[in-house]
Amino acid sequence: MPEEAIKFAKKLLESDEDYLDNVIKLWHIGNEKYGQCWNTEFHIFGEIESETDHLPLTHVRSKCSEEFLIKADKELKETIEYYRDSVTKACNIIISGKNV
Repeated sequence: MPEEAIKFAKKLLESDEDYLDNVIKLWHIGNEKYGQCWNTEFHIFGEIESETDHLPLTHVRSKCSEEFLIKADKELKETIEYYRDSVTKACNIIISGKNV
């Protein structure tokens, strides 16, 4: 599990591509590791998942209208910018192997 978390944390640090997919994977890993991700190094991913659960993941985007994707992408971009510092900090903690 730590290797998997490190892999997705590095992906988030390197690129915003598949952002929601990577956030949700880290949220799941945090929940598996702790039972619930709250008040852990995975906490931020739970917050983002909760706030963006209406946005399409990569595998469903092809089923969405262009109009919806434009709105969803705008909201996702704002979310990424809003949480960037917190996500960077959490990813660095995960990569370092130090728990909060």
